[in-house]
Order: sequence, then C-alpha cells, then structure tokens
Amino acid sequence: MNRLALIVVLLAAAAMIVGCGPVITIVNNTQFPVRAIVSSGGRSEVLSPSPGESSSAEVSEGPYRVTVVPDAEWISYAKAVRQYLNDQLAHADKLTGPQLLDVIRRLKEIAVQMQQYEQAAGSSSACGGKVSSDTDGYVEINTAPNGALVVVCK
Repeated sequence: MNRLALIVVLLAAAAMIVGCGPVITIVNNTQFPVRAIVSSGGRSEVLSPSPGESSSAEVSEGPYRVTVVPDAEWISYAKAVRQYLNDQLAHADKLTGPQLLDVIRRLKEIAVQMQQYEQAAGSSSACGGKVSSDTDGYVEINTAPNGALVVVCK
C-alpha cells in the first residue's frame, strides 16, 4: 500500500511540475485585433488578443519570440459592420434621433479603427526575451504614430 501511495504522490508532483511553466502575457493596446505567434522551445502558439485585452501562453523555459500581425479576418468583419450601419443611415427616416446619433457615432468609431488597421496592414513586428521558472514574460503591442505595429518584450 505504501508503494502505491508513493507512486500516486510522484505522479501528482510530476503533473504539477509539468503544468507550471513560465507564462507570457500579451497585451493588445491597439484599436484592432491582432494575431500574436509565440515561439518557444521548438513549438509555436497563436494568440488573438482583442483591443484593450490580453492573452497568455504557457511556454518552455529559455528564449522566446513573439511576432505580431494585424488580424486579417477582422477587416472583413469591420467592412460588414460599416455596410450594415450605412444601410441604416440610408433609411434614416425610420430611426429616432438617438438611434440616428448612435449609428453616426458607430460609423465614426469603425472608420477610425479601419484606418488604424489599414496603416498597420502588411506590417509585422517582433520581439524576444527569456523566461525561467521564476520569471514570466510580458509583451505590449502598440501602434506607432505612422501606424506601424510596435511590439515590446519586457
């Protein structure tokens, strides 16, 4: 019976050790979704943090690299939203005053987001760092004044 208990304890300890690797947290400070490819220890994982949100990946100890590109699927969604809002605006006589103002506000917001996306489209940016069992990674994604993506590993 002691032998069985020892095996169970060893298996539980091994599972905890394997499941407790360093974590890289990626924060998207842009106005549009991005794809972040996290490479570490010979494997890669793709994360998709929304604007103003973060995503995390567990990685192997040692060096890592994060490459970020604009999310190509988002622009199709944004164009569909813009078309829907334009269709509502075309029938403004069916909208109340507050509804009309909301449509106009949303059109302005989507236009700004699409402009920022288009400035960053075709660009990518990357950074790298090193993590250990004691040190996690932190990555910030921003846009430069010229619209290019800026990725900083801390």
